[in-house]
Amino acid sequence: MDILRFTTAGSVDDGKSTLTGRLLYDTGNIKSDILETISGDEGLNLAHVTDGLRAEREQKITIDVAYKYFSTSHRKFIITDAPGHFEYTRNLVTGASNVDVMIILIDAQNGITAQTRRHSMVASFLKLGKVVVAINKMDLSDYSQDVYERIKEEYLQIAAKLDLHNITFIPISALQGDNVITLSPKTPWYIGPALLELLETYKPPMHQYAGLRLCLQYRIDDNTFAGKILSGTLHSGDKILIHPSGQAATIGNIIHNYDNVEVAHAGDNISITLQEGIILKRGDIISHARDIPLTSDSFDADLCWMDSSSALDLQKTYILRINTAETECIVSDLKFKVDIDTLEKYSDKEPLTANQFARVGISMQKALAWDHTATLPENGRGILVDPVTNNTVGAFVILQA
Repeated sequence: MDILRFTTAGSVDDGKSTLTGRLLYDTGNIKSDILETISGDEGLNLAHVTDGLRAEREQKITIDVAYKYFSTSHRKFIITDAPGHFEYTRNLVTGASNVDVMIILIDAQNGITAQTRRHSMVASFLKLGKVVVAINKMDLSDYSQDVYERIKEEYLQIAAKLDLHNITFIPISALQGDNVITLSPKTPWYIGPALLELLETYKPPMHQYAGLRLCLQYRIDDNTFAGKILSGTLHSGDKILIHPSGQAATIGNIIHNYDNVEVAHAGDNISITLQEGIILKRGDIISHARDIPLTSDSFDADLCWMDSSSALDLQKTYILRINTAETECIVSDLKFKVDIDTLEKYSDKEPLTANQFARVGISMQKALAWDHTATLPENGRGILVDPVTNNTVGAFVILQA
């Protein structure tokens, strides 16, 4: 049974946690002891299913990124319940970085907000393959088709500016359960799937392609190296290239789950030996000669600044990481920022601060191997780390060398 990873996003009190609780409750995935803790005099409070921190309950918002797991007869799911408030946009970027689907909730009474645009920008920034716009609290708008259509048309204008595609709109009531698990008779005008049906049947785009990408993680001994195959297939005896050095070598043994195997595939964690005795390093990328990654010591990228204690410093040296590869770098050029309210590009003399997005140029101390996110997202994005505090201060998606 395959796994679908999705996240929920929306403004404060748009119903993210209630929707997660509804999915878990209606599919029978909440244990009896948890049901007892979220039950009160007024009945079941589904929103508390994902609120693990006391501060969250006191403030009635989600602060941390909570992960929940559930399954149906069709599929297993991992839910990332991320914060909705502006101050925690960085948490959403972190939580959404490895999901297949983002569900953006919009309160039918409030309509599109600045947070709707911000969360849509995160979906665009991460190049997510599927966005579901769940127009929630339809019960408080008398299940009005006019309200639904108005919000849908306004959102499509935002999507066009952000180059978002593959969007599905669903009118729901997370509290009442309308169109969450099954279609509701209260919205006879809606032609489309219930939310769970969409999640059970959606097929994420296949980013794994013919090209081999083996990312080296660590050295076991003088001639044995461990890593993960990000894409493609590796056979014992294959002629390969090592990047960024460009050295050629031949695969000797492949070990997977403690056994010698002749072939390994995308997703496998393996160890290998090379016939030539070449020493590999952490962060090296192995490919076949017919399909190699890009290699450069600089590139343009879209950057989300995540550090609330300090702004981006164009004179400062940061640590850049893509998968296991690491090098020192500077953000050499801040080309423009993106206005959250208008989604327009602009330039000013102010530094980039927490939760802002910008197009930047990054120059590295040494060349690294990478791929475009449309081809292989895992090897096309990374993070910036402050070498003094060891805090992750930024997340980026590579655009071009």
